[in-house]
Amino acid sequence: MKDPEQSIFAVYAMGSIASILLVFIVLLRFVLLPKGFQNVKRKDLEPKLLNHVIVTGGSSGIGLAIAHELVQRRCKTITLLARNVDRLNEVKAKLESQASSINNEDTSIYVYSVDVGNADAVKKAAQEICGGGGLPAPTILFNIAGMTLTGKFLDIDLKEFEKLMQCNYQGTVNVTHEFLPYMLLEKEKKSPRVIVFTSSAAGQTGIFGYTAYAPTKFALRGLAESLQMELLRHNIFVQLAYPPDTNTPGYQEERIGIPEETELIAATAGLFKAEE
Repeated sequence: MKDPEQSIFAVYAMGSIASILLVFIVLLRFVLLPKGFQNVKRKDLEPKLLNHVIVTGGSSGIGLAIAHELVQRRCKTITLLARNVDRLNEVKAKLESQASSINNEDTSIYVYSVDVGNADAVKKAAQEICGGGGLPAPTILFNIAGMTLTGKFLDIDLKEFEKLMQCNYQGTVNVTHEFLPYMLLEKEKKSPRVIVFTSSAAGQTGIFGYTAYAPTKFALRGLAESLQMELLRHNIFVQLAYPPDTNTPGYQEERIGIPEETELIAATAGLFKAEE
């Protein structure tokens, strides 16, 4: 049986250590933060950020909605990454038509076919876009590409777990890893830049039927928080988005074979449009 005094001492010791760690983290945050970042105003920041925005999964759903908004805001250069070449070219034409309809002659739109889960392909894409392609380094990098699957744990083939992790988590790692060096170039360091990871409501809490999907989105939080500590000193900010159920092609695929329990849970939250 443990000595009560020793137990009390252990509790106080743990509390002291926790307090010290908290102070250390706060101090570290201020050390890493770029000078004067608190004084940056949104109206001054937006033109600098809307120089070259890259969007993965840009041919449909949330990625496409972001592209439409970027055209509306007269982003200088928009690069969309997705797998389907025909769909990308179709989207490019629509975005250019949108730009023309609002007399936007400032925006240039580029598309590139790539599977974000293929590290070699992503590396090649980054080199061709920002290396030999003549386009500037990304000022915003939207990691939107992803896939989902619902089902009871034992009903899901093990290969599906790997497939989702490869696309949702590793795909984000691949894209960020290959485009980040261009964002870190010395000439780019004067202006703030942003990297966005797309998690999910299922990345905040476990949900029935999402045993294959939810872990891939939980993992992004660990990546985002760790990477942010590295990049703050470089004036690069990592953002993590948690969109709810959104009516996209991916959502329609998700509904195939969805468990009844998952359906009932999802119904309580409603369904949103990508444009919202």
